[in-house]
Amino acid sequence: MTTQKPRMPRGLGSAGQKLWRTTLDEFELEAEPHKLEILTQACRVTDKIAELESAQKGQPLTVLGSARQLTIHPLIAEVRFQRGLLAQLLGKLGLPESEEVEAQKAENLTATRRKAATKRANFTVVPK
Repeated sequence: MTTQKPRMPRGLGSAGQKLWRTTLDEFELEAEPHKLEILTQACRVTDKIAELESAQKGQPLTVLGSARQLTIHPLIAEVRFQRGLLAQLLGKLGLPESEEVEAQKAENLTATRRKAATKRANFTVVPK
């Protein structure tokens, strides 16, 4: 029996819509309304990140603060905050990682181990 995919929430931008579609194409959350709510919030945060990144284009990396000191642009700090929030929301979904991500992690681990072994194997021959 095929279940119908949940209806996409209204008001999502293109980034949020993409996250919604790709997540539900990969995982079945129909029977877990709490996870659908978390996904909805993650999609809204994704849209906010896209909006902030768009607003930040062409802006300087730093601005003058209240005491005329150079400080990071507020949009950069807000994007960083929103990305952290997105990571928390996606983590709360408790979805298994795709095979592609797991394969990439394994490949990175192998490369790291190979690099460490190479470092250990490097030695200098001291002449007598």
